[in-house]
Amino acid sequence: MTPLLLLLALAQTAAPSAAPGLLFGFAKRVITPAIGPKPVYLAGFDTNRKATGVHDDLWARAVAMSDGHRKVAIVAVDLVGVFHSDVLRARELLQQRVPGAVLVVASTHNHEGPDTMGLWGPGRFSSGVDPQYLERVRRAIAETAAEALARMKPGRLVLGQVRTPGLVEDGRLPEVIDDTLVAIQAVGEDGATLGTVVTWSSHPEALGGKNTLVTSDFPHYLRARMEERLGGTSVFLVGSIGGLMTPLGLKLTGADGKAIPADSFALAQAVGERAADAAVDALKHGKPSASSALEHRSATVFVPLENRLFRLAMFLGVLDRHVYSGGQPATALFGDDLRTEIGYLRLGDAEALLVPAEIYPELVVGRIQDPQDPGADFPGAPRERALHALLSAEFKLVLGLANDEIGYVLPRSQWDAKAPFAYGRKEDQYGEVNSVGPSAAARLTEAFERLLER
Repeated sequence: MTPLLLLLALAQTAAPSAAPGLLFGFAKRVITPAIGPKPVYLAGFDTNRKATGVHDDLWARAVAMSDGHRKVAIVAVDLVGVFHSDVLRARELLQQRVPGAVLVVASTHNHEGPDTMGLWGPGRFSSGVDPQYLERVRRAIAETAAEALARMKPGRLVLGQVRTPGLVEDGRLPEVIDDTLVAIQAVGEDGATLGTVVTWSSHPEALGGKNTLVTSDFPHYLRARMEERLGGTSVFLVGSIGGLMTPLGLKLTGADGKAIPADSFALAQAVGERAADAAVDALKHGKPSASSALEHRSATVFVPLENRLFRLAMFLGVLDRHVYSGGQPATALFGDDLRTEIGYLRLGDAEALLVPAEIYPELVVGRIQDPQDPGADFPGAPRERALHALLSAEFKLVLGLANDEIGYVLPRSQWDAKAPFAYGRKEDQYGEVNSVGPSAAARLTEAFERLLER
């Protein structure tokens, strides 16, 4: 062998193998409830709000990904929330089809779809859940995930992010809005879009509490616009929507310069399409992922159950959940904790924390009020560590209502359920009544630190 050939052979032997590419697949299933003799109770606002028709379909939409070894599917459902027990059942169904695949289920927290949790039935102490419909949802989740996994093709990842000022309101003081939208595009080998994922922090509730038509709210228009402009299947995931991140109260004008009516489909359309336009622009100026990493981690967490109304609802069977003490099942009246799950996902140049709740944005981006308002309930309470500080990737995501829904999670130092109230108010603000309790934020933050060893 000549010296030149010897050098070439040595170079080929020493060169590291190229990182494996990623595979992507997308799928969707309609999960719209039937409107007929059996009432469909709409979730998210008052009790006994019965659906009278359907404006647009509700969906289970899946994105699947693989590095050739691991297989992960994320399924977003246009529902107010699904409990961890429902996710576990969907995982069992998926394992029968695709053994070894990881399943993440995230609700969009839609306020114009059926009650899947129990809090919005005919009365305050009556569940609005239809068990047959909920079983249909669990099966649709598994079927959609399996289809997306079966349809995976080689693709490259494009990432973009953009601020969306003027499209999100904060329904609670102090005003802290995380209006960053992150868009992800999977592009096939032929240059066509396989699908897109948009993560954004806003409640799908533009229709308000008087609407009686089933709809997925602004995500309907957001996804339709994404698919129209880029092709493929679009998946929408909510971020840090606690606090309250909402389209309610927005003052938007149309192309004719006239104000868009509040609590209307026109408002939902404007919010969804403008968010989609921002996402398309972010991808236009986005960057291909330099990494093809795919990693998933998860951990069980026991969160103190300090909300007495939640506990009573579980005792009465309105909320179908179990209570635990010391990690073992206990009675609803005397147990200590709720069992839930946190997770972590690395996808190329993006990292995501899977949060089983509606988390306040200040816990994510690190803008907890300091100094503390003197009216807050826990003087001197320590500030929780910002979740974004646990991540090092350029694109940082929080997926809210991932694999469970335990309610609002707010900073302990901003807890304000007792007089005197913060900001000189004569009454408390909305939030604490739908929170598992003031200890949840620290418990989840500490669990994420252990999960990530950071």
